Amino acid sequence: MNILLTNDDGWGSPGIQSLANIAKDFGNVWIVAPQQPMSGISHQLTTHDPMTLTQHAEQSYSLSGKPADCARVGLSHLGVQFDWILSGINYGANLGADIPVSGTVAAVREASFFGCPGIAFSQYLKKIRPSFEWELSEQLVRRLLPSLLDPADDSSKWFNVNLPDTQGEPVDQIEFVKTIADLNPLPSTYKPLDNDQIVYSGNYQNRPRSPGSDVDVCFNGAVSITQH
Repeated sequence: MNILLTNDDGWGSPGIQSLANIAKDFGNVWIVAPQQPMSGISHQLTTHDPMTLTQHAEQSYSLSGKPADCARVGLSHLGVQFDWILSGINYGANLGADIPVSGTVAAVREASFFGCPGIAFSQYLKKIRPSFEWELSEQLVRRLLPSLLDPADDSSKWFNVNLPDTQGEPVDQIEFVKTIADLNPLPSTYKPLDNDQIVYSGNYQNRPRSPGSDVDVCFNGAVSITQH
């Protein structure tokens, strides 16, 4: 099995390193990831400006483009027939209303247009902290992947997976829940600044959520899985 990895946190992020550690046990792994962090870039594509594709190691490249560019370049330029694309593990959740603006998700959505199924992985954080327990995220993804990496019966399918914040607790009892994406908007509070400026000040943790939706499932401590 040939697996392409990408993300929106950048080629050197710990999340994609964790994903690579896992994916190598399931197939041959290539990486094409953005040269710089591209969080929240959505499905932007580079069509007029040249991009630099830099090889850092065997089958590992950074691209001076967006996450969706990385999916395109990996699938069309490397000369490899990929069976799956995996994106992440993103530092921060991509749930419900986050999905349209997420670069992590855009990469697998773009791959689906090429007939390559994919999975976007994101790690929910109750609060940002400088030291994160990536080994716990790895445990959850490693447990989940065998059930998702089956022969694709639909080459255009993709999954969006969000891991709960265990805050260092064991992950053995965490549930995996297939659900739907929450359609509630994010909090949209804006704080006025000087010179007629405003700045977003919504509280992510206080976002509305529908019972049983991906936001509700993940916030309540389970792994949420939505299929698109």
